[in-house]
Amino acid sequence: MNRLSIPVALALLFAVAEVPALAITWGELDTAHTSVGAMVVDWPGYGLLQYCSGTLIHPRVFLTAGHCTNAWEGAGPGTVWVNLDQYALNEATLLPVEQVITHPDYYWGPTSNVHEVGVLILAQPVEGIAPARLPEEGLLDGLREQGLLGHGSDKAKFTVVGYGGSLNWPPPERYYDDLRQVAQSEFRALLKAQLFLSQNQAAGDAGTCYGDSGGPVFWTEEDGTEILVGITSWGDASCVAAGFNYRADIPETLTFIQSVVDSLD
Repeated sequence: MNRLSIPVALALLFAVAEVPALAITWGELDTAHTSVGAMVVDWPGYGLLQYCSGTLIHPRVFLTAGHCTNAWEGAGPGTVWVNLDQYALNEATLLPVEQVITHPDYYWGPTSNVHEVGVLILAQPVEGIAPARLPEEGLLDGLREQGLLGHGSDKAKFTVVGYGGSLNWPPPERYYDDLRQVAQSEFRALLKAQLFLSQNQAAGDAGTCYGDSGGPVFWTEEDGTEILVGITSWGDASCVAAGFNYRADIPETLTFIQSVVDSLD
């Protein structure tokens, strides 16, 4: 969700001291996650706008949040692009989108599972960039059962990446550089369809904000392999507390992705 869109964006964080804003929120510039990109749209009366974030998971499939794609389904040519450049609005690196698809069961309302997932189908396959690795079904449940998500105050860290807003503090004022940035958020809870993370800056955490919606949440294996386990979905309005991320390791997400890939392959 972006600064001019309607629903919700993402995450938060709770700062108590004067700290320079390095966005994502309390993150840093990212050059490592080349499969992470921006969803760019031609906003009527405004021009090019970084609308959401997302991840290349197949040479032609860009994974993002359902509320990001829902508003742009049926958009005509030259309206929606993907940009894998570090700067979202670099017009020289915009990749045309051929089709916008939202999960058929997407519903932003009072439900335990909003099916918050969508994809952008690129007109041409991307070469030279390895797609992000998707999880096996139930990966997060397995990590919890093994005690790898932590106990008490010692919780596991997840990596979040996106192009969204940064914070000036105090007060929590947002600004936008449209640059890809990365941060670490701390595990709080695992729900049926959501991964709940803390981005309390006072506790050493960071997180996501408006414009980061659709961006990836990565779990890092012991060998350093990163697995995309979540899709940034929503959080508090001030971006200062916690973020809710739609799970990528549940059947609803994996089956939808596989059906899209099968239709291309």
